[in-house]
This record gives sequence, C-alpha cells and structure tokens, in this order.
Amino acid sequence: MNPQLDDVVRRLAPPAGPGLTPGARETMYKIMEEEPAPALPMRRRRRALLALGALAASSAVVLTLGPASASALDVKDEGGYFVIEVKDVFAKPEAYQEQLRDAGLDIKLRLLPSTPSNVGSVAPSTAEPDGIEVVDRQEGCEFAGGCPISIKVRRDFKGPAEVVLGREARPGEEYEIITGFDSLGEPMHCAPFHNRPVGEVRALLKARGVDVQAFDVLGPAFWTKEGKDTEPVTKASVPETMHVVGGYLTMAGKATLQVSDSDLPADLVRTMKEKTGCP
Repeated sequence: MNPQLDDVVRRLAPPAGPGLTPGARETMYKIMEEEPAPALPMRRRRRALLALGALAASSAVVLTLGPASASALDVKDEGGYFVIEVKDVFAKPEAYQEQLRDAGLDIKLRLLPSTPSNVGSVAPSTAEPDGIEVVDRQEGCEFAGGCPISIKVRRDFKGPAEVVLGREARPGEEYEIITGFDSLGEPMHCAPFHNRPVGEVRALLKARGVDVQAFDVLGPAFWTKEGKDTEPVTKASVPETMHVVGGYLTMAGKATLQVSDSDLPADLVRTMKEKTGCP
C-alpha cells in the first residue's frame, strides 16, 4: 500500500454540512487515524459512537430497579458481567445514569443520532474501557433498525467511564455521527460515483431515496500534500457538471456532495474503494 495514499485517505472524511447543529459541527471535524469506511475531507470533529448488539439469556437475573428509570435500560447480572441493553434509545441521560447508579456502576451513558452504518458500530474515536465490552450485533440487522443496543460490564469494574452509543435518528433529526455515504451500509456503497458529474450522481441518489441538500466545494489541490489544510466551501448549488469526489448524509434522505473542478487521481479512487470493500 502506498503510504502517501494512506495518509490522504486518513484525512479524507465527511465534513459538516450547513444543516448540522452547533454540537454536531463541533464534533464533525476530527480526522480518524483508522477509518473503516473513509470518505472525503472533513473539518475536524469528534465522532462518538459505541454501538452494540443483542444478548438474550433465559437464566439471567434481572436487577431490581426504580420505577422511574425501569424502561430506559434492562440490566442483568449474568456470568460475572452486567449485561446492559438500552430499551429506550431516546431517554434522557439522567434516566440511564440513575439506573446504572442503582446497579453500582459509575458509567455515563449517552446516545447520539447516527447514519445507518454507525448504528451498532464502535466509535472510531472511543476506546472501550477495560472491563466494558461491546455485545456483537445479531446477524441480519447490521444496518437496520430494531437491533438491541447492549454492552457487557465486568462485575468488578470500578469506573468511572463514559460510553457513547449510536442510535437511529428521529425523522428530520440531524446526524451527529457521520461517515461517507459510500461506507458499508450507506446508500452509495460501491456505487459508481467517483469523478462523475453532479447531475449523474444526483440521479443515483434520487433512486436511493436521497436528495442533495448542499455542496462542499474542494480546491483541486486538496488531496495533495500542499493543499491538505485547505477548507471546503459550502454552497447551496453548483454547476451540474462539477465532479463528485465524495459525500455524506446529514439526516435521513438528505446528503451533501463533495465536489471539485478536478478529478480524484485514479490510484486514490482505487485505494478508497479497497478500504470500503468495493471492487
């Protein structure tokens, strides 16, 4: 693998579009050292996601919980672990905090709206604390709604720790955890969009139920060493002939395209496709 290309791919990640909240914008512009599904450039932002799968155990012991918070989490004592399943992904953090405190756990739990592929995925910027494990998602619901979100906490875990989980977004809610729209589980995964004109890519998105909301215009030297620190310019419209080099979803059914007057180099396109598992 070409080290220079790898460096380019690491710093190419989706930027915040005009529709994002200040909190989302603040967390959007951080370049991940390891990006499992890279896209093009991103103003530095914190991504947070720890996502998880389901665990069912008929012999598990259910802890006694207060009535006010009983619907937020399901906490079970099983095999030397507390198995914690989020029952209400839209509950206030205080509800999670109360229930975890009742179980003797010094853990802060937060859930953030995320793009489909990040629901149930570990946050690139979040390391699992020693003693806390991700419960693998069930087969068949990797990128679909309805997958239980769960973590396992060792019984002797002392804390403190903060765990941030990704959840599905409400209708019209802006994503705070974002990846490229060509990541595995996203609508443009393996779609032939690199260096295609805006009009053509707009049609590809439309066929997938996604409308273009805005454009991030990149200078022709962005992917070079000399231009790596240049910032995209966000616009409401651009010529339909501009070249699409990337993109990301800002909310369900809405996307921002990353465009340029110049094509991405062919070797960079090949590297990015390899990293997203596409031929």
